[in-house]
Amino acid sequence: MERCGKKNFKLDKEIKLFSSENRGLLLNKIKSQSFDITIIGGGITGAGICLDAVSRGLKVCLIEMNDFASGTSSKSTKLIHGGLRYLEQFNFSLVRETGRERAVLYSIAPHVVKPEKMLIPISKGGKLSSFLTSLALYVYDFLANVKKKDKKRSLSKESIYNIEPLLINENIQGGVIYSEYRTDDSRLTIEILKKSYRIGAYPINYVKYISSQNYQNNLSQLKCRDQISGKEFQINSKVIVNAAGAWVDNVVIGKKNKLLLSKGVHIVIPKNKLPLKQSVYFDAVDDRMIFAIPRRETVYIGTTDTLYDRSLDNIRVKKEEVVYLLNSVNKFFEPEIKIDDIISSWVGLRPLIKENKKNITEVSRKDEIFISQDGIISIAGGKLTGYRKMAERVLKQVSKKINIPFSTSQTHKIKISTSSFEICFKKVSNNFNEKTSKKLFNRYGEDILKIHKIYIDLLKKHKVKLLVFSELIYCIENEMCHNLTDFFTQRNSMAYFEIQKIQKEVELFKNLYIELKGKSRKVFLKEEKELEEYLKKISTFI
Repeated sequence: MERCGKKNFKLDKEIKLFSSENRGLLLNKIKSQSFDITIIGGGITGAGICLDAVSRGLKVCLIEMNDFASGTSSKSTKLIHGGLRYLEQFNFSLVRETGRERAVLYSIAPHVVKPEKMLIPISKGGKLSSFLTSLALYVYDFLANVKKKDKKRSLSKESIYNIEPLLINENIQGGVIYSEYRTDDSRLTIEILKKSYRIGAYPINYVKYISSQNYQNNLSQLKCRDQISGKEFQINSKVIVNAAGAWVDNVVIGKKNKLLLSKGVHIVIPKNKLPLKQSVYFDAVDDRMIFAIPRRETVYIGTTDTLYDRSLDNIRVKKEEVVYLLNSVNKFFEPEIKIDDIISSWVGLRPLIKENKKNITEVSRKDEIFISQDGIISIAGGKLTGYRKMAERVLKQVSKKINIPFSTSQTHKIKISTSSFEICFKKVSNNFNEKTSKKLFNRYGEDILKIHKIYIDLLKKHKVKLLVFSELIYCIENEMCHNLTDFFTQRNSMAYFEIQKIQKEVELFKNLYIELKGKSRKVFLKEEKELEEYLKKISTFI
């Protein structure tokens, strides 16, 4: 099978089709050809399928109705973990698969996937006993094939307070430290899509799927709407894959309601309010477990796990959900955290597969593939950590549908970023210190060099040192970033972890933004207002 646009793709890369400024050119390329597979959904599941498919030689298009990773794939707990709690459900196969995937993802994307030690305090009368926790983690380490240096370590009551002196629960009897991995979920998603584009795929955001019909020569025709212009157009494809996450049921014709949506809320507080030394996994007030995870100068706490059956368009954090998280964290730590300490939050929906007679916390996080009466292959459920294996299973179904054998998946060895921090730092150290360089490298990998070049160009031509603006220009030109909200949320996540700095940054670069990116003042003011509204939404509760 021929590669997607193999002869012409060098030219495509030279004109940066994966740029919001050249979006019209990319749309024309998509309209003018037929694809082997078109993926609906630009979250981590769709991104994983996109990379797997294009790396096997398929002609691939991916459409996302909003921004990439703007749904669940930017609203997770931001951990690459095997799901320790799924041992309670005796779901050994899920724990084994996702546990082992952690090391794979670390090997292919070490700039955005990092090892993380996790502390579990054991308290009298708590959900986990010392014996059961040690046993569960022994099984966890075995199933996940954890290296000896990263295996679980038991702690006495005295040593756990030395490790985490903020613990106050007088019932604490000891604890355990084990190994997980953390990530930036939206960055991981966008990095995978960027890699897919560079190999030969055509991912595009702000394109909404409307309907599909059989066309000719075993092709389906997707009717789509460009959300930017409002114009409708068609995409021709042999196979349609529905990876729309919480919106999967909206795409399916015929039997719907396969999904159960779980609402997950996280809150963010300044680190000086809860200066944890490491991440902690601890008992909530209702016999569940939640995380408190330090990140930059903040700590985020979550998540809730409640049934959601309302509109998908405007999901808000409720005060009662915030109180639940605060009561849980204040049960274990001092000083007391108050609602006024919260600087930001996020809320996402987990698309779970319905299981009869199970409440939301008991439902498995396994994925499921189903084919609807119109021939669309849909995938739902699953975990962030398992995106690569989910993609492999989808490609098996695609192969059956078009009756063509594929080569085996290569995504376990496709490096998302091919350079090291040390090499990149040497090239940028004259202008970026080590802390800044690490922050940028952990977001963009080797593309820190492109940001550095933009920074130098701005300094030479405009006599300004605008690092955040350099990031913004890079994201517009290389990551199909359309507006300020896309940038401060899915691209550099300042909306969640540095919200207090955003207004000042926008004031610093707004005139250059208007000038260099051809924005009218009216368009800029619209973007600025949308950003302000979003920041208010994530920092207030209903």
